[in-house]
Amino acid sequence: MVIYDSKEKAIEDLRWLLSDCSVPPFSNSKLSSIEKQLLEEELQAYDDDAILRFYEELLGLKLPIWEEQIDERELPVFALVPGEGIRVVLERTPEGLWKSEGKDGVRKERHFPKGTHFAPLKEERRGITKRSASEMFKEIALQHKPVLIHAAIASISINILALAISFFSMQVYDRVVPTQGISTLIVLSIGVFVAIFLGLLLKLSRSYILDEASADMDIAYAHDVFSRFLSIRPDAMPRSVGTLSGQLQSYATVRSFISSAALYFLIDLPFLIIFLAVIIMLAGWIIGLLVLIFFILSTAAGFFFKRKIVQLTQTSSLANHKKLGLLVESVDNAESVKACGARWSLLTRWNVLSEDAVKDEMEIKRYSDMSMNVTAFLQQLSYVSIVTVGAYLVSMTDKLTMGGLIATTILSGRVLAPIAQLPSLLVQWGRAKIAVDDLNNLYALEVDNEGVERPIVPAVLKPSFRCEGVKFAYGEHPPVVTIPKFSIEAGEKVAILGAIGSGKSTLLKILAGLYKPTEGKVYVDNIDLQQIARSRLSEIIGYLPQHVKLISGTLRDNLLLGLAGYSDEQIIEVAKKTGLIDLINVLPQGLDTPVPEGGESVSGGQKQMIALTRLVLMHPEAFLLDEPTANMDDGTERKILQTLKSQLDRDRTLIVVTHKPALLALVDRIIVVSSQGVVLDGPKEVVLKKLGVPSPVSKKVER
Repeated sequence: MVIYDSKEKAIEDLRWLLSDCSVPPFSNSKLSSIEKQLLEEELQAYDDDAILRFYEELLGLKLPIWEEQIDERELPVFALVPGEGIRVVLERTPEGLWKSEGKDGVRKERHFPKGTHFAPLKEERRGITKRSASEMFKEIALQHKPVLIHAAIASISINILALAISFFSMQVYDRVVPTQGISTLIVLSIGVFVAIFLGLLLKLSRSYILDEASADMDIAYAHDVFSRFLSIRPDAMPRSVGTLSGQLQSYATVRSFISSAALYFLIDLPFLIIFLAVIIMLAGWIIGLLVLIFFILSTAAGFFFKRKIVQLTQTSSLANHKKLGLLVESVDNAESVKACGARWSLLTRWNVLSEDAVKDEMEIKRYSDMSMNVTAFLQQLSYVSIVTVGAYLVSMTDKLTMGGLIATTILSGRVLAPIAQLPSLLVQWGRAKIAVDDLNNLYALEVDNEGVERPIVPAVLKPSFRCEGVKFAYGEHPPVVTIPKFSIEAGEKVAILGAIGSGKSTLLKILAGLYKPTEGKVYVDNIDLQQIARSRLSEIIGYLPQHVKLISGTLRDNLLLGLAGYSDEQIIEVAKKTGLIDLINVLPQGLDTPVPEGGESVSGGQKQMIALTRLVLMHPEAFLLDEPTANMDDGTERKILQTLKSQLDRDRTLIVVTHKPALLALVDRIIVVSSQGVVLDGPKEVVLKKLGVPSPVSKKVER
C-alpha cells in the first residue's frame, strides 16, 4: 500500500505541516510563504521513495533512519502512514493508545497500518548564544570528518609503501649484489614496482577525495558566510563595502589551511616517529640520534621566523583589504571622482596601499626563503653526516651493512622533508588567522531578531505601528530620532515631514524593522517588532528606500526580487498601471534586458519606477515609502500617485516621507518630526494650516 495516490494529497499534507502543525520544530518554523512555496515545488514526485527522500532532507536526517515500529523513548515521532500521509505521534496514553496529530486534527489509535515509516523529531538543544565563525568552520570541518579520515588512511598507506623503496635498496645491496641473485632481484623489482604503482593510485585517490571534500566545504562555508551576512541588520552593517567584500571571501583561505594542516599535523608529522623508529632498527641508536638532532634543528629553523612571517602576513592581508575597499569605492563613485578631479588623490592612496602590500609580500617571501634555505642546508648536512658516520660503522663494525646505510639515507630524507613545508604552512596559518578574526567580527554583528531564539510568525498581522520611548543614534553620535510616543493605526494614511537631517528616513527604517532602536520599542499589531520573524515582516511591509539600488540580473529578476509565483502577464498588467510599460516597450529585450551591477543603465527615476512596480506587484499590507517620486517628472508622478491610490484600500497602511506637496493628496494625517521628537501631529488640513502651506487638491491625483 502506497503512502499517497496523488501529488495533490502530498502537497496538501506538506502545507499542513509547514503552516498548521502545532508540534516543534514545525510550530516554530520561520519559513516565509515564498520559501514554503519553493518547498512545494521541490516535491515533484509522490511515490514512496521520493517522499521518503524528500522528508529525510526536510527533517535533516543524516542517515535514512526510518523505522517500522515506534520507540516510545523517541517521542514525538514523525510518521508517514500508507494511504493517509503525515501524522506526528505525540504520546502513548495510559490505556496504550498512540495520540497523534494530522491535518484532520488529534486522534488516538491502537495500531498504525503495516508499512508506516517512523522517524524521531528530537530537536537539538539550542540557545541564543551567538555562533562564531571559528565554531562554524569547526562544525563544517567535522561534518567532513569521514572524508578526511579516508584521506588520512590513504596518506598512511602511502607512507607505508614508501618504506618499500628503502627496504628494496637494502636487500639489493646486502643480498643481490654480493650473491649475484638475479632471480631475487627480479622478484624484489616486481614487488617494489607494485608498491610504487599502488602508491600512485593512492595519491591520485587522495587528491580526488580532498578535492571533492574541499569543494563541498567551500560550498558549505560560502553558504553559511553569505547567509550570515544577509541576516545582519542594516544598521549594524560595516560601512566599508570593499573591506567587507574582502573579508567575506576570505573563508577559502581558512578551508585551504584546514585541509592542509589536518593532514600535516595528523599524518605527516606523526609518521616521522615511525620512520625514525625504522632508522633506529636498521642503523642503531647512533644514526637514529643523529637524525633526531637534525630534525630538531630543522624544526627550530622552520619556526625561527614564525612570528615575523605571521605578522607580515596579517599586515599584508589588511593592506589588500583596504586596496579592495578603495577599488570598490572608486568604481562605485567613478563619475564623482572624475567630476571632482580626485584622480591624483585616489591614485596616491592606491599607490601607498599597493606599496605596503608588495613590501609585506616581499618580506614574507624573504623570510620564507631564508627558512626553506636553512632547512635545505640542514637536510644536506644531515645526509653528509649520516653517510660519514654510517660509512665508518660499515667499515669498522658489524652494526650496519651497506644496504642498511643506503636505506637509512633514504628514510632520513622522509623524516626531514615535511619540515620544508613549515614556512608555506605558516603563511597559510597567518592568512587563515586574520580571515577567522575578520569573520568572527562579522559573526558578532547583530542580526535580525537579535537575541530571540524563536521569532514568531503570526498568520494574521495588522499593519498598525506604535513607538514607545524610541531613540536611535549612529554609533556614539547624538540621537537622530527621538520619539517618546506615537501610533499609526491599521489603514491610516500618514505623511512624515521634517527638515533635512530630522531623522525621517531613519524613522521609516525603524518602522520597517531594518534598524533597531537604540532605546525603546516599536510594536506592529501590538507585538514587539523584534519578536516577529524578518521573513514575516517582509511579507506585510513594503519598504521603498530613498535611493533605489538594482541587483545584477535582468529587469524581470529585479521586479520579482524576493517574490515567487508571478507570471509575465501579471508583471505587464502592473507595469501598465505604474507606467513602467513605456520603459519595457523601448528595451529591445523587454523583461529580459540585462541589468548591470548597481543598475546604472537606467536613470534614478526609472529605478524608482521599477521598485514601485515591484511593490505594487507585492501588494503589501503596509506601504512605507521614502521620497517615492523624488526623481520623477510631473506626468510620471501623477500616474504613480493614481496607481498608489488604487492600491490603498481602507485596510492598508501608508507611511510616506516626502518633500513634494503632490504626495500629500494620498494622506489624511501629517506628522512633523525633528531630531528632538514629534513637532506636529494631526489631520492634514490642520497641520498644513499651522505650517502655512495650502492643502493639495486631491483631484490633481485623479487627473
